[in-house]
Amino acid sequence: MANNVSRRGAARSLIVPGVLLLVVLAVLISLGNWQMRRLSRKLALIDRVESRLAADPAPPPGPQDWPGLKADDIDYRQVRLTGTYLPGDLYVFTALGSPRGRYGGPGYWVMTPFQTTGGWIVFVNRGFVPQDLKALDARPGSGAPAGVVTLEGTIRHAETDGTSLEADPQKNIWYRRDPAELAEGADIPSDEVAPYTIDLNASMMPESGLPQPGETTVTFNNPHLGYALTWYGLAAAGLGVFIVFAVGRLRRPD
Repeated sequence: MANNVSRRGAARSLIVPGVLLLVVLAVLISLGNWQMRRLSRKLALIDRVESRLAADPAPPPGPQDWPGLKADDIDYRQVRLTGTYLPGDLYVFTALGSPRGRYGGPGYWVMTPFQTTGGWIVFVNRGFVPQDLKALDARPGSGAPAGVVTLEGTIRHAETDGTSLEADPQKNIWYRRDPAELAEGADIPSDEVAPYTIDLNASMMPESGLPQPGETTVTFNNPHLGYALTWYGLAAAGLGVFIVFAVGRLRRPD
């Protein structure tokens, strides 16, 4: 009789820990489910980007398409456009860690305004130059081609954040591929400039080898499955600990 009473008391003593466990499990499982939803969205994004990179080039969005244009709608699209380069290269600092071409390390993206046959302007990333070859006279034959040319490249979204460094217009050094910021540096009205930039593809390699195109970085931070497994694992571990505790408590109520 006393033993039964002790067992009932032991069972009642598990109510509060059990309720707390349910709350903790609900939070952990919710976090795991959230990460799984983020994983699903990230995989869809990766599939979308891969299909865009493999697609045939098409005309880039013109001024009629710019209002409301979102980065996810255009990023990594393959485009072909015709026009002429305008004078005035701008240099965006970068560090090319895994180059596909000959050159890498610290250097610059060479951003050149390009006026399309439609009259509007887009900044074209003609490629990478090493830090010690920034000056045009240090790399003969690497200036923008004159006359009407047809380009093929990859659309990249405007870089409006990611660094706190301020541009140095006097030294022609910039830190973001932000079309509005570059337009100001080139003294071009920003409303005439596309709200994205275009990286030249490797097929546009100049005879001089510089600037070095085809260095578009396609990487995705995708830790969501690992995070989800961590939250689910913590939930399973918490449940296991509670079960061991509860069994021991009921077996030895005293």
